[in-house]
Amino acid sequence: MPNIFYTFLMFPNKGQALEYSSVQIPVLNAIDLSNNLFDGEIPTSIGDYKSLMSLNLSHNSLVDKIPSSLANLTQLESLDLSNNDLVGEIPSELTSLTFLSVLNVSQNHLIGMIPSGRQFDNFPISSGKILIRPYSWRGDRTFPVVEEQIEVHEHHQVLDLSYNSHLTGSLPEFPPGTALQQLFLAYTNYTGHIPHSIGNLKQLSKFTVGNCSFSGPLPDSFGNLGKLTLLELSRNNFEGEIPFSFSKLSHLKVLEMSSNRFVGPLPSIKASCKTIARIDLSSNKFSGPIPSFYANNGLPNLTYLDLSNNQLNGTIPPSLFTLPSLQEMYLDQNKFIGILDDEAFPNTISSPLTTLDLSYNLLEENIPKFISKFTSLEYLDLSSNNFHGAVDPRMFTSLKNLSVIHLSDNIMLLIDTSDLVITIPSLSEFAASSCNLSHVGFEDSFSNHSSSSLQILDLSSNNFEGSLPNFPSSLEILDLSSNHFEGSLPIFPSSLETLDLSSNNFEGSLPNFPEGMDFISLSKNKFTGAIPLTICNSSWRRIDLSHNQISGEIPSCLFNGIMDRYPISVVDLSKNKLQGMIPDTFGSECLLEGLNLNGNQLEGPLPRSLVNCRGLSVLDLGNNQIDDTFPFWLEHLESLQVLMLQSNKFHGLIRRRHVANSSFESLHIISLSANSFTGHLPLEYFPSLYLKGMYENDDHQTSHSAMPNIFYTFLMFPNKGQALEYSSVQIPVLNAIDLSSNLFDGEIPTSIGDYKSLMSLNLSHNSLVGKIPYSLANLRQLESLDLSNNDLVGRSLHN
Repeated sequence: MPNIFYTFLMFPNKGQALEYSSVQIPVLNAIDLSNNLFDGEIPTSIGDYKSLMSLNLSHNSLVDKIPSSLANLTQLESLDLSNNDLVGEIPSELTSLTFLSVLNVSQNHLIGMIPSGRQFDNFPISSGKILIRPYSWRGDRTFPVVEEQIEVHEHHQVLDLSYNSHLTGSLPEFPPGTALQQLFLAYTNYTGHIPHSIGNLKQLSKFTVGNCSFSGPLPDSFGNLGKLTLLELSRNNFEGEIPFSFSKLSHLKVLEMSSNRFVGPLPSIKASCKTIARIDLSSNKFSGPIPSFYANNGLPNLTYLDLSNNQLNGTIPPSLFTLPSLQEMYLDQNKFIGILDDEAFPNTISSPLTTLDLSYNLLEENIPKFISKFTSLEYLDLSSNNFHGAVDPRMFTSLKNLSVIHLSDNIMLLIDTSDLVITIPSLSEFAASSCNLSHVGFEDSFSNHSSSSLQILDLSSNNFEGSLPNFPSSLEILDLSSNHFEGSLPIFPSSLETLDLSSNNFEGSLPNFPEGMDFISLSKNKFTGAIPLTICNSSWRRIDLSHNQISGEIPSCLFNGIMDRYPISVVDLSKNKLQGMIPDTFGSECLLEGLNLNGNQLEGPLPRSLVNCRGLSVLDLGNNQIDDTFPFWLEHLESLQVLMLQSNKFHGLIRRRHVANSSFESLHIISLSANSFTGHLPLEYFPSLYLKGMYENDDHQTSHSAMPNIFYTFLMFPNKGQALEYSSVQIPVLNAIDLSSNLFDGEIPTSIGDYKSLMSLNLSHNSLVGKIPYSLANLRQLESLDLSNNDLVGRSLHN
């Protein structure tokens, strides 16, 4: 090269940044245009650069197919086209590139088979590296599932097919002498068992198959992989006990086996105890105690330990808390018992622990004071145990970095909240719900600490009473529901996004809502007056003002916002004293999923613009004074599961005006009771087109799966002769029809027997005649049947 060249030149070649000095620079002939905003196709003229040795066009927006003219670059050693929008197949002509040692086409939209040829077979042992991810599809494109059998040649060292969700197949048999060092298949759809011949990969150091569909037990031959440093098996369907041969693995640094179905004791890793840095065995069915070698300072380099969501039992070894490098420890959702005894911990304890999660166990007695010695602690979760007794916030004085404390769902704790914020100035999240806490210093807890960093506060389901203080300006989420607070509300900070004050004794007018709020629940209080217009200024997800004494009209801007700026999903204004008509302002882009206006004094017709809410799942307008005919136009709402129109002034015939193939196809619950509908029962219109959800269930299984999360706080529905109240987390798919207390006449159609998953049927208080149809015997899931107060004749049904 010319003498004027720089002293050093950095250039990526063969996947690495190489440094060339002025006296060593080869004629590299390289082009690197990566990480820009180039678009369009790769020109076929690229094949004219016949002496090119390195080409990198990655991380752009290139489209269309990979040009076959690249095969003309016979000197090419490194080709990187990754992270573009290329489509089609990898050209088979690339097999002529015999010098190619790095090929990366990952993160594109390629399909087809991996071309086979010398560019794989001739990789030298010292540099063989394959980063071919030919099925890395992104965006909304849909491609057929492609099955690809892995072929590992004897010189391959690295094979990376990861992040190809449409790629299927299974692992081959691995012959002895295979030089493979790294095998990455994570986030593919590979299935089957891991073959016993995996033990022939004596050079294998990294093996990742996380987020695949592998199954079966692990072979004993894993113990032959003496150079293995990384083993990632998470989120598959592996099962059985971990082979004892794992105890032979002496170089493991990372062991990840979470979210499988492993059973038995925790795996033995004695041989790797000096090297292991990360262990994740969470979400399996491991049982028994924690082995002693996991503690006792036997894992000096362990920084991460996750044993959560298993069936481990016994006591937690005290020495586990003293591992010298451990930073994160998750032991939650197990069956650990006993007392965390302060006397079992040395006074000289020193730990870099930043995260400690012991929640959802059976630990008892006092919260241990040795926690105050974890001076690096940032996250502490002791919720859902049997801790009780006094908790002095001053025990956290030394924890300068502590930002999250969860103590919820313990038997009985006594916490002086007056010093909470002062003692832990770094605290951003504090949760102590369902701890039977009483009102100790609550009024003074936050009033004088406007500089607090507290963002989340959950003291729900306790015994607090009295009025609320002013809260710090940093607060974003506040849950004080199910207490005994009273009085009017303070001015909330503008940072507040989520507010739940339900089930208290607050009264007075509703407050002006901060503009940034997206969730509010003030249900089951004593609020009065009108809904303030400031309710239209926030980007709500859910509004629950039910079970109060709110009056006046519904602001038209509330539903107007749904179609424009705000992704509101649920509005619950039930059990109030609202008057007037429902605003007809649901726009063409309505995102509403649930509307509950039950138990008010609303009148007039149903707003026809409701049909714009295509995602509406639940509509409850019962117990009002709505005057209209049956809203056939709602049949186009394909997501509608619950339709409650009972106790209104609906009237007229329920008769089909046209035939539609998607009418009420998801409906599970319909109540039209206590109206003035006339004519024959409308069931004759239902079997083929209506209420499809009613007869999809198996004859021998009762469906009790939960309704969507958007469901209202409460749904009243008659079942088994009683008005039952279902909360949002308890609602079964009830499959119920209530047409009672109307003016229906004629016979009960025999087609009623087609609704085989129906659980509740009420046709009482009508003018039905004829015999009770025997087809009712087909309703094997039926729990409640009411045909009373009609003009039915003949024999009653038995069995």
